[in-house]
Amino acid sequence: MIFARHHRLPLGVDIDADDVSIVAIEMRHTSLVVKAAQSSSLPRVNAAERDRAIVETLRGLRDDLALVERRCVIAAPLGETLTRVFRPPPGMRPVEAERAAMFEADTFVAWPSRERLMALDPIPDRSEYLLSVARTTAVERATRLVKLAGLEPVAVDVPVCVWRRTATETDAVLDLRQDRAALFVFGDPLGIVERFPENSGDQLVTQLRAVLIQARRDGVADVQRIVTVGQRERAAPIETALGDDGYEAGPLTLGGATAPPWAFAYGLANWAVLFRERPAA
Repeated sequence: MIFARHHRLPLGVDIDADDVSIVAIEMRHTSLVVKAAQSSSLPRVNAAERDRAIVETLRGLRDDLALVERRCVIAAPLGETLTRVFRPPPGMRPVEAERAAMFEADTFVAWPSRERLMALDPIPDRSEYLLSVARTTAVERATRLVKLAGLEPVAVDVPVCVWRRTATETDAVLDLRQDRAALFVFGDPLGIVERFPENSGDQLVTQLRAVLIQARRDGVADVQRIVTVGQRERAAPIETALGDDGYEAGPLTLGGATAPPWAFAYGLANWAVLFRERPAA
């Protein structure tokens, strides 16, 4: 394991439009244990002051939690990240697959090649790869802010993989933020991600129903259980509506907390145990 020489695992650091979160975890026998987890809302400032506010808020969280660890895992922003399954022709060597993946990215990424960061990760027990493309400027900005806060990023993850590690006992995650919503449907090997603009509850429920039905028709996943993360006053009526449709819908429970705002940061924090046998959270 890449961090085997360390007793501590890297932190998970989430920078969102509304708040920032830090999570520290540790391995205890066969379980992951949350040692520290905290979120803090960002002050309402203009765009020119936003980066400074993020750095100061992150630094304040780090100091409040009295964290010795400085290494951390961050995520590329959802709107600046695209992930696909890449299937190279049989017998293609890894170096050739990397070049082919670059051309594959041209078919679904609108950003110029100079603005792309790409990762090609083998999918265990399959002759396929996970092709992730993130916008360079978005990743560089997040990395710079985290470093200014006194932390050291060691990896950048993509949102769909983060949620899949966070919510292991469900078929989908509905991530409700102030400015948008996103539905992550877990399939084999990847699934789908749908982003929605800010909507009223009824409009969002209609859109969710359409995505879930289409996922079943396309053979992506037959979703039965959906967990929500976000403001409970917004999530509760959506859960009720989905429950009326026959889905098992309710808030994500993590570390004894209901729909904690640091749930995404938890998924980042357990990135370092990705290649171990999956422990119980």
